[in-house]
Amino acid sequence: MSAAVDWSPLFPESEIPRILQIVERCASGLKKEHPLELENDICDRLRDLIDQDPEYRDFVNAELQREVPIYDRKAPKQKQLGRGDIQFLHGTGTRKPWPYFLIEAKRLHVDFPSGWNSLVSKYVSGSQGMMCFIKKRYSRDLASGAMLGFVFDGKTVAARDAIHQLAVKKATKLKSVKPHGLSPGNVSEAMAEKSLHSISGRTFVLYHLFTGV
Repeated sequence: MSAAVDWSPLFPESEIPRILQIVERCASGLKKEHPLELENDICDRLRDLIDQDPEYRDFVNAELQREVPIYDRKAPKQKQLGRGDIQFLHGTGTRKPWPYFLIEAKRLHVDFPSGWNSLVSKYVSGSQGMMCFIKKRYSRDLASGAMLGFVFDGKTVAARDAIHQLAVKKATKLKSVKPHGLSPGNVSEAMAEKSLHSISGRTFVLYHLFTGV
C-alpha cells in the first residue's frame, strides 16, 4: 500500500476473549474507597491489578495503557477525539498505526448526596458512554470495543437488565442491529455480554462487563 493512512489493521480477535476474562477477574477484586469515587481512580487500581496478572504478562500480546488520547489519524490535521479509559495496544511491527482494543468505564448505581442515581442513561446514551463508540470517536477503523460498568451497590444483574432495556428503547440512536440490546457475548469463560451496531456500513461489536465495587 502506498500510504500509511491506507493501512488500518484490526485488533486480533483471538486476543479479545482472554483480555475480557483477565479484566473481569481483576475487576472482581476491586472495592470503591469511598461512595463517590470516580471511574479514573478505580481504573488506576484496575490497571495495577492487570499489570500484575500472570496470564496478562505471559500470554497477551498487547500493552496496557491508561487515559490514552485518541486521535483521528487519517485527518490532514489530527484532532483529539477523547481519552480512552483502558487501552490494549497491539504491536504489529513497524507499520502504523497499531490497532487497539479500548474499554470505556462508567459508574452505575451511585448514592449521591442528592439521592441514588442508576446512571444507566449516561452509560447507554450519554456522550461519554456507549455513544463514544457509536459516534465513531472510539471506533474508527475498529471491529470491537468494550464497556465496563462499576456497580456501586453490587446489584450487577439489575444494572445489566436496566441497560439492556434502555438499549432496546434507544436502538435507533445506538444504530443497533438484531438482536437489539445485550445478548450473550460468546467469549469463552468471560461473563461479558455484547451489543451489535452498524457503524460505517459494517457491524461493530460492543462488549459489556459489570462488576460490583
